[in-house]
Amino acid sequence: MKTKRIAALTCLVLVAGVLAACDTNSNPNSPAARRVIASGHPEWPPIMFQDGAVIDGAGPALVKMIFEDLGINVAVRHTGTWDEVQAQARTGAVDVLVAAYKTSAREEYMVYSDAYTTDPVALFVGQGKAFAFGSWDVLVGKRGVAMVGDSYGQQFDDFAAASLSLTRVTTAAQAFDLISSGQADYFIYALYSGEAFLKETGAGAQFEILPTFVTEENFYITISKASPFVPYLPQINEAIAKYTADGTIAALIAEYKQ
Repeated sequence: MKTKRIAALTCLVLVAGVLAACDTNSNPNSPAARRVIASGHPEWPPIMFQDGAVIDGAGPALVKMIFEDLGINVAVRHTGTWDEVQAQARTGAVDVLVAAYKTSAREEYMVYSDAYTTDPVALFVGQGKAFAFGSWDVLVGKRGVAMVGDSYGQQFDDFAAASLSLTRVTTAAQAFDLISSGQADYFIYALYSGEAFLKETGAGAQFEILPTFVTEENFYITISKASPFVPYLPQINEAIAKYTADGTIAALIAEYKQ
């Protein structure tokens, strides 16, 4: 009789294990299956930049911190150019973008966290080629260069589409080459990213940065609407508030600026 009871209990344990395994495999939010696939812009330091097969920077560090606090593993992968990364977020192949400006087009397929930092956008010109810049209208008729897939805020994007001539390139190096060769009058790019590129390449003496910014845009963490991790948005916002208040985000950005 005792043997039969032991056999019955063993069967129950085995069945329970099988059911639990099935539940884990079918539920992407189960603890054993939780893994966020994140990505970002490959050339936007200190917030995000390519480092081999991954995206590094303050944005990835923050995203990892937030999700790992929730017991969720994160892989921050380099998955292509910025426009390719956004296309993957549209389909859900990428769950999270570690940083993005807010535009109406992006809001169609992603949900946005609260902002976690502000990013100034500047104009880079050739040495001795600076011009007075007080309004966007000054750029009309000039030859500009920008990177494929980049936004500079909804208002400026709308203005640029209607009034500016912008050549799109895939890397900052290509953009600065167009400036130095005289094929473009200005490069619109994130201030910190441009400064980092010029410092790294030693080309700072060849270019100037106009003192007036084009715009200053907020950076947000975004989640694809096709991702199972959308329900975590409230916890993400709570973490952003906490890490803003205690100086963690500012410290991360300062660390990656070095």
